[in-house]
Amino acid sequence: MPKPVKIDDIDDKILHILIEDVRTSLKDISKHCGISSVSVLNRIKRLKKLGVITGATMFPHISKIGFPIVATLGIETDANPQEILAFLNQHTYLIEPSTSVGEYDVCALVYAEDINRLNERVEMIRQRFSVRKVIVNVWSGVPYMNFSNINLRPNIEG
Repeated sequence: MPKPVKIDDIDDKILHILIEDVRTSLKDISKHCGISSVSVLNRIKRLKKLGVITGATMFPHISKIGFPIVATLGIETDANPQEILAFLNQHTYLIEPSTSVGEYDVCALVYAEDINRLNERVEMIRQRFSVRKVIVNVWSGVPYMNFSNINLRPNIEG
C-alpha cells in the first residue's frame, strides 16, 4: 500500500473548502486560511501532483429537472457484472455504477422519474439476467454530501 500523503491544517482547510464548493475563489480560500492566494494556488498544485486532488465533481439538484427518485441497487448475480452495468447505463439514469466485493456483485446509484419507472427497470434486470437478488433502497431525498465531519488528517503511525 502506498504511503499516505501528509497534509497540515492549512491543506485540510483548503480541501474542506473545495469539497464544499470547488468553485470557491483563491482569494476567498486565502482569507479563510490566513495565507496568500499564491500560497493557496501552490498548495493546490502540490495536492494535485500528489494525487490528493484529482478533479471536480458537481452534484446537480436532479429533482429540479424531473427525477425526484434516488435509489441504490444492490444486485446478487451469476451474470457478468459488466453486462448488467451496461444494461443499467442504457436503460436507466445511472449515476454511479460499480462492481463490488461483498454482499452484492453490482451496486448502482440511479435516478428515476417515479417509483413505477424504477420498478420497471428492476424487473427488466431480474428477467434479463441470472439475478439471485435485487435490493432497492429509495432515498428520502436528494443526497447531500456533508464532508465537514471527515477528518482528513487521521492519526497514521509511520
